[in-house]
Amino acid sequence: MPDPSQLLTPVHRYCVAAAAERYHVPVSLLYGILATEDTRVGQKVKDANGSYDMGPMGINSLWLPVLAHYGITRSEVLDNGCQNVAVGAWILAHKLKDHQGNTMAHPRAFWRHVGDYNSAIPHWNHQYRQRVAEFAQRDFYRPLERVSGGGHP
Repeated sequence: MPDPSQLLTPVHRYCVAAAAERYHVPVSLLYGILATEDTRVGQKVKDANGSYDMGPMGINSLWLPVLAHYGITRSEVLDNGCQNVAVGAWILAHKLKDHQGNTMAHPRAFWRHVGDYNSAIPHWNHQYRQRVAEFAQRDFYRPLERVSGGGHP
């Protein structure tokens, strides 16, 4: 029998809604990031800089020391889908913090902060935020929002 601590825990729409609500980020952005990253629980993707992205939200391994300070382990980020989404929502909230304080900020500034979730390098930031925006606007995410009670109709 496998060790229960080694089992993979999938992402449920309720996890996404709860993370969006807890960290005050639009649920559609979380779905957009999930679709853009297009990775699974337990999956690692190596990056050119030697780090690696983990799980559905593509949490970069460079975040592990910060997360350890909060008692969050690599295994939880990699193998627990709900924890992965919660960590991703927390990171996104930190990236958006500068924008949220300025209600008059230009929408491009907002999307630049969304792109910062993946990269601060302008070329990669631009490509990433365009993909997230495209996925976040797709109608097939809206029914999940209504069912889960998160986000906006």
